[in-house]
Amino acid sequence: MPDRDPLQSAREAAASGHYARAIDQTWKSVRPAVLANDARVLDEALTLAESIMQGADADADARQSAEQLATYCAGCLAEPHDVFPFSMKGLFSRRKPRVKRCPDCAEEIQLDARVCRFCGYRYREPGA
Repeated sequence: MPDRDPLQSAREAAASGHYARAIDQTWKSVRPAVLANDARVLDEALTLAESIMQGADADADARQSAEQLATYCAGCLAEPHDVFPFSMKGLFSRRKPRVKRCPDCAEEIQLDARVCRFCGYRYREPGA
């Protein structure tokens, strides 16, 4: 019995315009491929993610998810490992907001804050 193409259902979903389902199916195929160092599946998943990015112009969420998938697949292909190559959190985490230290309590607060949320220290308004 020939091996079933792990990305077939993802390709079918993408062809019918169901991008979210296609991305979900692709992720399900990518996880075992990473563990098996299966470059063929990862390369095909990368190609599928790139085509979803181009076909999902009207759907910003699908485009962003496809970009994340493509980035992940490209990273796995660039640095194959015997174990999970790198954490998803590190790859897709948002940037840490810019912060400043409170002069009273030394806690970190957001740069634009006018009042320290920890101790209540009030910053002077510029020009005041």
